[in-house]
Amino acid sequence: MTKQEGPKSPAQVKQELLEEMERVASELLEWQRMNPGSDFGAMEQQLLEWRKQLGERLTEGLLEIQGQRRPVDAQCAQCGGGLSYKYMQGRWIVSRLGTVQVERAYYYCAACQQGHVPLDEQLGLLTKHLSPGVVEQLTWLNGHTATYGESVQILEQLTGVQVSKSTGWRVVQEYGARLGAQIAAEAEQIKAQAREWRVPARGKAERRRMGVSADGGMIYIRGEGWKELKIGTLFEVEMQPERDSATGDIESYGHAVRCSYVGHLGGPEKLGEQLWIEAQRRGWPLAQEGLVIGDGAAWIWGLRDEYFPATHMLVDWYHAVEHLERAKQIAFPEGNVAASRWINSAKQTLYQGHARRVARSIQRLIQHCPQHAPALETEAHYFNTHHRRMHYHELRTDGWPIGSGMTESAVKRTAARFKGAGMRWSRPGAENLLPVRLAVLSGAARFTELWQRVLAAHISP
Repeated sequence: MTKQEGPKSPAQVKQELLEEMERVASELLEWQRMNPGSDFGAMEQQLLEWRKQLGERLTEGLLEIQGQRRPVDAQCAQCGGGLSYKYMQGRWIVSRLGTVQVERAYYYCAACQQGHVPLDEQLGLLTKHLSPGVVEQLTWLNGHTATYGESVQILEQLTGVQVSKSTGWRVVQEYGARLGAQIAAEAEQIKAQAREWRVPARGKAERRRMGVSADGGMIYIRGEGWKELKIGTLFEVEMQPERDSATGDIESYGHAVRCSYVGHLGGPEKLGEQLWIEAQRRGWPLAQEGLVIGDGAAWIWGLRDEYFPATHMLVDWYHAVEHLERAKQIAFPEGNVAASRWINSAKQTLYQGHARRVARSIQRLIQHCPQHAPALETEAHYFNTHHRRMHYHELRTDGWPIGSGMTESAVKRTAARFKGAGMRWSRPGAENLLPVRLAVLSGAARFTELWQRVLAAHISP
């Protein structure tokens, strides 16, 4: 980029912009004259290219004016001393409007022996060569896609913005960490508020129900091996119409809606605290009732007892049925009529809330295949252990979901980003991407809220 010989007045910049717009308009009309039978696709492609050219020039014009405004009282942000103006410095910026160039005043602090460019701070530029909008789009896309390469390809295809895969990685590493820092700061604020006793507010609890669920998956960390990724889901419960598979009738049943997610690499202790914080953020104390649903792992019920004690408990119906299927395969490997009769009866008994009867039914199977007694006793023990958490008919009739698919889906979708072919993650690499992935899965509003905090923290003194 060549430095301009002297500053231009706003009137000069305005005239140049008007000339540029007139040039683009003339080219547009000439193209239309030369292509009278063009289809909409061709017209759209041409207009997008001219929009890019005009957007770049308009942006450069505005930046040109702002870049010439030298602050007369420029002060060093570190020592508070005065800054001396040196020269105009050029810079390229990849923006959503195209690649633009800007000339900015460069200042020097003799006390700190460091250079400063006040305009960059004023514009809220987050990286050296990317606009804030491009940084946000790259971060958001990497919360959706399977690889960094896929993210930059989609960005180019949809917006025309070209960046390298390594740039996408660097952006996510930096801004994933900043996003995670904002989540941590939010958590500390919620915990501080919880430690302060206040006069209870008047009013009744909201007529809504909320629930939590938790599960885990494995991802590979370099130098550590396979590590568990714990994911927690917080959801609201809403009645929705559903067709009964047996009768064909349309009935209303409880479904998990408006899900948000938390997670980390490690054990259940931190996940419990994360879920509790997310529940406070979303107004759990004002909800009418709560539910904790899981696959039967002991750590989930420990989490429930510590953080959500006054709630319903339920072992996910589909996990419970898997244990029935396992018992059937052990006792009836040939899969005959007797096997179908037994499993159908066991499912009905379990659904009615009689898990202990199911356990006794499994134990009676030992008489027909004593060689499989240990395996069948294990399955019977499962139902005896969780009988208090298996009142399916009662809770479903009362409007609760009986499956934890919302969390199993979240675990699969989250872990899929880390388990592509040949993927081996460093711990920081995974931990910086994880908050981006979970924020995106939690919905556009949650990502936008956190991103605005990241921007505010970046520009605050």
